[in-house]
Amino acid sequence: MPERYYRELLRYFTRSAGDRDVAADLVQSAYTRIYAMQRSGGTVLDARALLYKSARNLAASGATRRLAEQRVLDALSLVAPTSAPSAESTAMAREQLNLFLQRLEAMPRKRRDVFILVRIYGYSYREAGEYLGMTETNIERHVMRGILDCAAYAPSCA
Repeated sequence: MPERYYRELLRYFTRSAGDRDVAADLVQSAYTRIYAMQRSGGTVLDARALLYKSARNLAASGATRRLAEQRVLDALSLVAPTSAPSAESTAMAREQLNLFLQRLEAMPRKRRDVFILVRIYGYSYREAGEYLGMTETNIERHVMRGILDCAAYAPSCA
């Protein structure tokens, strides 16, 4: 494996990510993927291109994951608006997550599906309506009922 690309990739992803540690993790993960691919018998025709592509994909999926996590945290704040989870309150965040999951499970299936699509995955009302075959008005109603369900589950209201 041509390690000669490491510094080039590290510089590129440091500029794009704005953080050398994040860039180092991306580049290392890209190398790991390519090594694993070679170990499983795959052929690498252009290692440099594949490393860039792998690192870009990892960066994109990381950004998507962080966005989804933020949406979950935003949804959790519906349960307890003043105590969204932080590094200092991991145990509290887990408890809130369990309460949130219990509340989701208690929702009617259609409301839960709509709520998850809109509040967790970030679908617009129109997109969720098209996906589920419902009108935007019905989507909005289900989301509002889901929010009320979650708010009723707040520890201060329990």
